[in-house]
Amino acid sequence: MPEKNVLIADIGGTNARLALATEIEGQFSQLRTLACADYETSYDAIKMYLWEIGVERLDGVCLAVAGAVVNQKVKLTNNHWHLDGADLQRQLGFDKVHILNDFEAIAYSLPTLAENDLLSVGASHELPRGKNSTLGVLGPGSGLGVAGLVVRHAERFPLMGEGGHIGFAPENSFQTSVLEVLFRKYSRVSAERLLSGPGIQNIYLAICTLEGVEPQQITASEIARQAQSRTDEFSQKAMELFFEILGQTAGDLMLSLGAFDGVFIGGGIVQRYPDELLASKFRQGFEAKGRHSELLKPVPTWLITHKNPGLIGASYYVQSHF
Repeated sequence: MPEKNVLIADIGGTNARLALATEIEGQFSQLRTLACADYETSYDAIKMYLWEIGVERLDGVCLAVAGAVVNQKVKLTNNHWHLDGADLQRQLGFDKVHILNDFEAIAYSLPTLAENDLLSVGASHELPRGKNSTLGVLGPGSGLGVAGLVVRHAERFPLMGEGGHIGFAPENSFQTSVLEVLFRKYSRVSAERLLSGPGIQNIYLAICTLEGVEPQQITASEIARQAQSRTDEFSQKAMELFFEILGQTAGDLMLSLGAFDGVFIGGGIVQRYPDELLASKFRQGFEAKGRHSELLKPVPTWLITHKNPGLIGASYYVQSHF
C-alpha cells in the first residue's frame, strides 16, 4: 500500500483514536486522540484530524467502532455518534470506506502482537505464531467487547457478535445475591452490566447494598483507586469480584469458541491494573468450569498491554483488503 493515505480509527464510547496506516504490517503513524463528546459526528472529527496533520487527500478510511456493524452502519452503544459507510463516502469524496467492529479489529491484531505487547496471566505460554489457531478476546471499557479469531493457512477470520450482552451467570451464592440486587435496577442483567466502567459501579453499589452501608457517590476510576490504595474495603471487594467474573466470562468464551490456543484481555480498564489482575481470582474464575475444568487449565490467557491494538488490527485490514 505504498504512497497511499488511508485513515484508520478506533472509536469507542469516550475517545476516537485516529492515525494513518503504513505499508508495514500492523503499524501506523500520525496518531491523535479526540474526545467524541467534542464533535457532533465522526465526519467532524475526521475533518479536524486531517486539518491537524495537514493532509488534504485520502485514499480510503477504515474505522473500528464500538458497536454492532450491520450493512456498514452502526450506532455506538455508549456514544451519540451514528456512522454510515455510504454517507462517509459521499461526505469525504472517495470510494473506499470500511467499518469494522472495534473488537473485530482487535481480533485481527492478535497474531501481530509481540511478546512485549502482552502480559501472561498465569503460567507462561508461547504465543501461537505461524500456525492454525483459534483465539478469543474480550475487554471491559465503556462496554464489554467480545470477539474471536480463527487463523487458517495464514489467513485471519474474525468471529463477531455482541457477546458482551450475554446474560450474567453467577457461579456462587454471593454472586447470586449481587445479581438479585441488580435485578432491582435492570430487567435483564447482561455480562456488560458488571464488566465495564458502569459495571464496576454496579458491583460496588450491589456490595454496599448487601452489606447494609451507604455507598459513596464515586466513579469507577475512584472505586479502582480506592481498591488499589486499600482505603475502602467495599471498593476492594468490588474490584476483586470484577476480576473474578472477568475470568469466569473469559472461560465461557473459551468454551464457546473452542479457543484452546488462548484468550486475550483487552480494553482500557484492565490495562491500568495489571498487578491487581495478576493477584486476583481471574484464573480461578477462568478454570472453574466443573466437569470441564481440566480443559481450561492448559489454555493460556494474556493481558494486551499495547495501547492501540484496534489500530494495529485496522492497519492489518487495510494492508490485506484495500
